[in-house]
Amino acid sequence: MKLAFGPPATRRRSDFHFRAVHQGGRMAAPSLMTSRRFTPQTRLRLQVLFARAWETLADTYKTQASDFVRRLRPRMGLDEALDRYFREAGVPAPMAETVRARALVALAPLVEDELDGVESPASGWNPLRPDQMLDALKRRAQHVEETNLECRMAASLSGEAVAATHVEMALQTAELLADECSPDEAIMHYVRTFDLSSIDAQLIFRRSLARWAERDPHGIDEVEPEFPALAVCAPGPRFELPGRLRLGLRAIG
Repeated sequence: MKLAFGPPATRRRSDFHFRAVHQGGRMAAPSLMTSRRFTPQTRLRLQVLFARAWETLADTYKTQASDFVRRLRPRMGLDEALDRYFREAGVPAPMAETVRARALVALAPLVEDELDGVESPASGWNPLRPDQMLDALKRRAQHVEETNLECRMAASLSGEAVAATHVEMALQTAELLADECSPDEAIMHYVRTFDLSSIDAQLIFRRSLARWAERDPHGIDEVEPEFPALAVCAPGPRFELPGRLRLGLRAIG
């Protein structure tokens, strides 16, 4: 599901510097929608910033892909692990070829080791007894389950790293547009530009706004707390109870 930002009639073809390609609810290429209130200088700085964000995200995906392959190397081959990463991490389609090329360059030593370790398949086959076949199927099922768990954990690490990169670039966008709009509007402008899915958009927006609140120089630390004056009442007459208080059933209940 994709977030809807504004009526479609206000988004003309001339409003885009880059063409947006949406793939399965995942982040697509930057679709820089210029705002009329931004000056030409600000729009140019935004284009430079978003281009740098695109390169930073590609480098983050490359690093995480390399770590994913190294983590799963004992369980699957390099090429299979790399394909599995793209399925688990949801790398944007316009960025896939760039990330794969950079990851292969980073994993070049592992590629050579894998090619040297390839062995020719053994000839013939060895029939298994029913009990041996059942044990083999159980071991295979356990191996698949453990591999899937490793993939999910590695993909979760990748998602956190990508989210952190988005937050940093969103904060830079807020800094750049500090004189043009409020921080939440600037962060939302970044989210719209990279066409994030609804879940990712909410995550990035909340984290970025929280980080900005921590570093805001005009935040709560600059506001002096005001405490209302407490009215001091004159002491009233003292109410003394008898030495032994008798309570009936109605009072006890």
